[in-house]
Amino acid sequence: MWLPPQIVTAFATIVALSACTGEGALICTDNFAFVPLTVLDAAGNSVTGLSIADTVIRNQHSFVVPQSLSLPAGTYVILDDSFRNQIRGNAESVRVSGFNAATRFTATFTFSVAGGCHVGKVSGPDSVTVP
Repeated sequence: MWLPPQIVTAFATIVALSACTGEGALICTDNFAFVPLTVLDAAGNSVTGLSIADTVIRNQHSFVVPQSLSLPAGTYVILDDSFRNQIRGNAESVRVSGFNAATRFTATFTFSVAGGCHVGKVSGPDSVTVP
């Protein structure tokens, strides 16, 4: 039986990829995922100038999340793909804190790393209001 070379190549690729296991087989997109959070004051105005720190509840490991993306005022990155190795499996509880000299908030989120590639929010607020 004769098969076109494209079909043979496609079949060989599928077989090779399905045989891969372990971390070395991880194939991810080039997208850089992040989870945003909007912080408002009691009047509904954007709160700016906060630092964001996360604590993985399982092991109490804490880290600061840099705010290097250009997002609207009052919107913060609370987790991004550079921290995906901090998140285990499909449901990791993380305490997120935002703070500066005048204000502070803390909220609990559940994050996942779908397929080991990109962070995502499973649960938690889209915005928080600080006094």
